[in-house]
Amino acid sequence: MKENKKKGFLEVLQNYINNSLSGSDKKAMDIWYDSLGNPEEESLQASQKQQLEQKLWNKIEQAKSSESLSESVIPFWHQSFFKIATAASVLLVLGFLYLISDYRKVHNFPVKGVAQEEIISLNKVTNTHHTPKKINLEDGSLVELEEGASLYYPKSFDASTRMVYLEGDGFFDISKDPQRPFIVYSGDIVTKVLGTSFTIKKDKNSGKMEVAVITGKVIVEPSDRTSRDFKAQAGGVVLTPNERVTILPDRAEYIAGLVEKPALLDQNEPSLRSVDAFVFAEATLSDIVAKLENAYGVEIKVENAAILNCTITADLTTESLFTKLDILNALLNSDSKIKGKTIVISGGECKPFQPKK
Repeated sequence: MKENKKKGFLEVLQNYINNSLSGSDKKAMDIWYDSLGNPEEESLQASQKQQLEQKLWNKIEQAKSSESLSESVIPFWHQSFFKIATAASVLLVLGFLYLISDYRKVHNFPVKGVAQEEIISLNKVTNTHHTPKKINLEDGSLVELEEGASLYYPKSFDASTRMVYLEGDGFFDISKDPQRPFIVYSGDIVTKVLGTSFTIKKDKNSGKMEVAVITGKVIVEPSDRTSRDFKAQAGGVVLTPNERVTILPDRAEYIAGLVEKPALLDQNEPSLRSVDAFVFAEATLSDIVAKLENAYGVEIKVENAAILNCTITADLTTESLFTKLDILNALLNSDSKIKGKTIVISGGECKPFQPKK
């Protein structure tokens, strides 16, 4: 009777994995599956599986030792049956654990259209802590996962591409390899780089995604696993430092713009390291705009050509880019707005220089 129940359960389990259950059977299996706990926390790594297997076999050896004490009174066929039954139970448990572990990995995979065999072959790391978790990949790249995020990656990258899959938020610092683009699949988008640093974030409530570039060049486009080279496909967006793209899932819309706090491209640049790098004395707006564009890698457009030759005296050393622009607007009575990836300064007039008394 117990064997029939065991066989019946395994048949139902296999149908559940194949997504062929419905009605009360599926509901019951859903409840059972949820009771197993957090798949990210309980998913067995290869080393853990080996440890479990060793423990189970140790119990077999213990059982055999106990059995040997009473061998003289137990018929041989009973002993053989006991050994076979015990070994079969171990194999059943191990097979069941492997099956559940692989099912969880496939069931929770963040990208559609990936073969089950490929998913099972990938390493998976999940950050279950409140602080970022660092992962050093075999090519020298660094990934930092935020709390709750998971990274799926191969044991070794192939000769043409470096491909990983992200669920949640992560920071990437990718080693340069012009011959092998680094490709990150996350939800419905794919991010392709050669060697750069960037972040990928996803809002858990709205599903809105954002890719922001810190250094280098990044291509973001709709996920298409047939495209594995460093070329922008239809609908793709090319990003450079201090640029970001926001993807709205319900409209599949890509909105390019600037990051919230643009940073200097190279803080070790000699012309930017000096204490007076952004101290201007009787400098024209044209010269100031050119320096800001070079320092932050952004485009600044001045609509009113008449103010390009206005002279300005100001110390903008410790200010952020947008605060620098606010100061310039106050001095020129102008206004600035961000349109896409461009900062546009409009209006304004030259004001006479008034030295402090």
